[in-house]
Amino acid sequence: MTPTQSELRTLGFSLFGAAFLAVLLTAGDYGIASDVGNYFYSSLRQLAWAKELGASILAGDPGAALDRSVVFDHWRWYPERIPHPPLSRELSGLSYALLGGPLDPLTAYRVAVMVAFALLVAGCGVFTAWAARSIVAGTAAGLALLTVPALFAHGHLAHTDVFLTVFWFGCAASLFVSTRERKASWLAAAGILFGCAAATKFSGLLLVPVAAVWLLARRRPDIYAFLAFGLIGLVTFFLVNPVLWVDPALGLRDYFEAGLFRSDARVTRISTEYLGSIYDFRPPWHYPFVWTAIVMPLPILAATVAGLTSRRDRPLLRLTGLNVAVLYGALMLPAAPMHDGIRLFLPAFAFWAVLAGVGTGRLSELATARAPERMTSWIPAAVTLLVFALPALRTVQYHPFQLSYFNALVGGVRGAQERGLEVTNLKEVLSREVLADLAVAIEPGTVVDPGFFLEEICFYQAVGWAPREWTAETTLEREDLEEGLALACEGPNSFVYIPLDRPAREPAFVFVLNRRAQWRSIEWALYDFSDRPFYEVAVRGVPLMRVYRVR
Repeated sequence: MTPTQSELRTLGFSLFGAAFLAVLLTAGDYGIASDVGNYFYSSLRQLAWAKELGASILAGDPGAALDRSVVFDHWRWYPERIPHPPLSRELSGLSYALLGGPLDPLTAYRVAVMVAFALLVAGCGVFTAWAARSIVAGTAAGLALLTVPALFAHGHLAHTDVFLTVFWFGCAASLFVSTRERKASWLAAAGILFGCAAATKFSGLLLVPVAAVWLLARRRPDIYAFLAFGLIGLVTFFLVNPVLWVDPALGLRDYFEAGLFRSDARVTRISTEYLGSIYDFRPPWHYPFVWTAIVMPLPILAATVAGLTSRRDRPLLRLTGLNVAVLYGALMLPAAPMHDGIRLFLPAFAFWAVLAGVGTGRLSELATARAPERMTSWIPAAVTLLVFALPALRTVQYHPFQLSYFNALVGGVRGAQERGLEVTNLKEVLSREVLADLAVAIEPGTVVDPGFFLEEICFYQAVGWAPREWTAETTLEREDLEEGLALACEGPNSFVYIPLDRPAREPAFVFVLNRRAQWRSIEWALYDFSDRPFYEVAVRGVPLMRVYRVR
């Protein structure tokens, strides 16, 4: 039975409210994740430019802020470490500008991604309910996104990937509605969301083959719709990227070089441990498929498989199959990076959630058809509870370390560690609570070697969450250098690290993230030969980070 507009609105508001409240109330439990310190500082520069533009407009000279060198200084900052276009940083910067007073800096910066995650949960639920003609399926699709532990954690982290997932799924869903309802407004929405996806991450361009197949591989191909989709996306992409306003050629060159040549740049060649081996840039082709299978709780995985059997929802299955095929197919290309668990193919999980919703709805229908009439009213709720009770419990039990959740297929987090998988990688384990413990235990003026945590310590010192009296220095081991490269925080107002002209001083404490592909010789030695760390954060007995006292 097709849900009414009232039922769809109620479902959407309920899912949005539940998801946003859940991530907002737990926002402070996660540390800043990899690269977000650089994103934060980039957003500050963008906000400074916006103020400069406003002042120049009021002064009657808007060209001053639109000068090429001024725009480059604010919008092309640190391109080696920020290879992505600016939209995600614009959105996070806006939430920081609006909420930086009442909230702490990191939470204020994260509100945008938390809103995006809640919109994803609600949008996925409403779309699935409408397309599958089932409130049960829609509710289950939203719950699937909310109760996969890793997705819940990503809903707090100000990376590009949740934003990309929202824009990607919104674009695909709008294409589906546009072809079914034949309304130009939905096609325009798809084009705008495509432009936003491309302006968030280079992989957003993969929506072009999705749209091409969906609009052109039909009995009556609609070439004009496809061209309109592309044009609207291109205009949107241009409007949110000021570098393109002043130098389109250079802006596009930056964009394509960063997206196509990640394997050529040392700074973007991220080593990854996978099944006991360490790979310099790309693990084997099966990496994303294995990770997909082991991070989804088994009841949701079973519901997803059940969704594939629904003959009634073939158009919806074609949409999910097309998007999943493009996303995973792109990862097979030799230049495509694969690291950080599921992060780089996060949009696929929105479509897995659709299938889980369809599967749950199908199981509910089958159970209802076989049950006595007096029981049919509560069977849908019972089936939904059966599918999502355990995932919700696991999400709570692993809090705030949901990125370290693995299901029984690999033996949980212990099995993942034993099989040589990365049980933690994004550094969110170094939270404000952990820093408060360490601030009490480590005396001011101490030299600490944060190792892989250096950028994060710089950020924490800048916002006052780590003692500024700590001297944070580290030595990176580089194959292209005869000696180690000494690095340190530049100062209390900087979120990046700089090379020093002198060797690093002898540290008293060494921080170690349990991500062996990034270890230096000192981390290997400490982990192998010292079973009594000064401080440890662990989940289910598996260490996620340790601090060792070395003198």
